[in-house]
Amino acid sequence: MAVTFHRAPVAEIAPLTLYRLLWLRVSVFVVEQEAAYPEIDGRDIEPGAELLWAEDESGAVLATLRVLREGRNTRIGRVATAASARGRGLAAELMRAAVGILDAEAPGIPILLDAQAQLAEWYGRFGFVVSGEPFAEDGIPHLPMRRTHLATERLVLREWTRAQDDRTFLFDMYRRPEVRRYIGDGRTMTDATEVDALLDRWSDRGDGVLGVRAVTRTDGRRLGAILLKPIPWSAGVGDGRADDVEIGWHFHPDAQGDGYATEAAAAVLALAHATGIPRVVAVTHPDNRASQAVAERIGMRPAGETDDYYDTTCALFVSERPS
Repeated sequence: MAVTFHRAPVAEIAPLTLYRLLWLRVSVFVVEQEAAYPEIDGRDIEPGAELLWAEDESGAVLATLRVLREGRNTRIGRVATAASARGRGLAAELMRAAVGILDAEAPGIPILLDAQAQLAEWYGRFGFVVSGEPFAEDGIPHLPMRRTHLATERLVLREWTRAQDDRTFLFDMYRRPEVRRYIGDGRTMTDATEVDALLDRWSDRGDGVLGVRAVTRTDGRRLGAILLKPIPWSAGVGDGRADDVEIGWHFHPDAQGDGYATEAAAAVLALAHATGIPRVVAVTHPDNRASQAVAERIGMRPAGETDDYYDTTCALFVSERPS
């Protein structure tokens, strides 16, 4: 029997179909999983909310999910498949459709979801990574997950994962003195297990468009990392002021000299301003001419040297959002 896929806000769904959608969700999340909670939670009728579903020729709803468009991110949830339709890849088709829709309309904006813990690996197939501590909802273990995707002509900017290929690349990059020379105290990685702590710190920095993204070519080759995060004030400087937002870039030596850092940084800087961040700074070691050249190529204004950040003297570059 042929299956068709649909999307619509609640107000545009035929009453019988909407009944079948909600019946499926209650059947799975309340009855099958024995979780007594308000499945009809009011969020289906929020501005921007949509339901996606698969139905057969008889009109029976076989699988569904919900898309929410929140202020700082988007969200996928209520992913459910009828017991009789499992194993046919219908939920995967809906996930690919939802991710494609959100990536196209809001490039670089994070997609969040709260995954039942046993399904985290399945969501990982679509680019989601664990982004916080486990929690229980209605007695069921869950994991917060996050996905970002920003594409340029040659590059894809995405979340870092715990996959071995990502971990191996990061260790290889940060064990090199030429990469670490101008970062912090210059200490190189000496043990591959240090990557876990690094990924933990980066995961904690994910907040809206803020975070640390992997930079790859469109063929998947890893190139480096691009950072957009709050920058710490030097001691006694902040005086209660809100943190500035910093953009930064760390690239593998094999990826340098081809304009990848400039291309990735320009995309992230544009995303920052487009999402309402009015001021972005970049700071470099005063001797790091290569990084300073990237900052200027993406349109950041040289602002001399400063002691305002990291308790050290840095060359400062500033970008203000056009009014």
